[in-house]
Amino acid sequence: MILNLAHIRRTFGATVALDDVSLSAGPGEIIGIIGENGAGKTTLMRIIAGEIVPDAGSVAVDGTVGFVHQHFMLVSEFTIAENLALAAGSMHPPVSFERPRRLVRELSVGERSKLELAKAIAGRPRVLILDEPTSVLTPVEAEDLFQTMRLLADSGTCVLLISHKIREVLGVATRTVVMRRGRIVAENLSAEAMARAMVDVPVEPGRSRSNRTASGREADESRLYRPGQIAAIIGVAGNGQVELATRLRDTLARASAAHIPEDRTRDGFVAEMSIAENIALLAGVRGARARAARLIETYGIRASGPEQRAGSLSGGNQQKLLLARELDRNPKIIIAAEPTRGLDFESTRFVHQQLRAAAERGAAIVLITSDLDEAFALADEIRVIYRGRLSEPLTPAEASERAGRLMAGLE
Repeated sequence: MILNLAHIRRTFGATVALDDVSLSAGPGEIIGIIGENGAGKTTLMRIIAGEIVPDAGSVAVDGTVGFVHQHFMLVSEFTIAENLALAAGSMHPPVSFERPRRLVRELSVGERSKLELAKAIAGRPRVLILDEPTSVLTPVEAEDLFQTMRLLADSGTCVLLISHKIREVLGVATRTVVMRRGRIVAENLSAEAMARAMVDVPVEPGRSRSNRTASGREADESRLYRPGQIAAIIGVAGNGQVELATRLRDTLARASAAHIPEDRTRDGFVAEMSIAENIALLAGVRGARARAARLIETYGIRASGPEQRAGSLSGGNQQKLLLARELDRNPKIIIAAEPTRGLDFESTRFVHQQLRAAAERGAAIVLITSDLDEAFALADEIRVIYRGRLSEPLTPAEASERAGRLMAGLE
């Protein structure tokens, strides 16, 4: 065996990222690792690569590890040759490039991906980890990558491929593993069984509040806004969620729509401004301090007062500030993108309460979330986004049966 993981556990605060994971791999294997967002795939790979340490369990790797991260880790102002030198030193890189003195910032996405792979295999690793390597590649570029993977496996390298594309994994992997909620739950399944194992979200008894059945046609975005209802949009990251949230933000009138962005620190508030000043961005300066004091009390924001700098609040209290500012206007439409990401249990529960209360007041809510439990707990209807396209509206009961297949592109 080149790789042996035994009973790995890793937590981040109250979140259990990995729970008793064991996995072994030998030379020449290509292991496809499938799972929804947050299943623990990348955390497990980072432990194998030595980037983070497990809380419990053992890791044994016979040789070096190469890691191609999902997000490029290149120096944009360096040339191709200089980036390779950082990884390979004086060794001759195994992948050749035309015009190696070009700056990385001048390269296409496909060329950057190729350079990341070249960096990873420059040290002749025994284990090569690829995290969603085809997410930015054309079909031709992806097939070139698969051919390289097969050649590396033939030479004895163990390849670990993280991907949400089930058909792609089945086409190249010698073994498949499904992860869910920090555990390995299945191996070597068919495409349909793998899709079900990825999701497996039960619907609460009586949860299907909508009797509408699937229409069988592509969704019209305007039909997302149903007063008093929560429409959840789910999907594997990178299938157009960010673009959809941006489009909805840019096309809806700010006076009647609230926006809870995915990245609250970048797009939600100004960290260097006070709570009162952040609230005044929408409500106006007049009476801003009194309004801020009222919202601090109403929303339970733990702060010293309206003049406290917003950036000094905890993550949960920053999200409460954002909710207070957006919801206090009683908007007709609420676009909530990943509204509970990074929050603890109590803060998550509070956000859910506020969204439910807004729907009960008649607001139309569009919830874009990678947390399937959140979607099924809150939504009246669920749609899956895959490669930028929305599915028809599904009841929670229908989504429990079809979401995995739709997320994997099998329907």
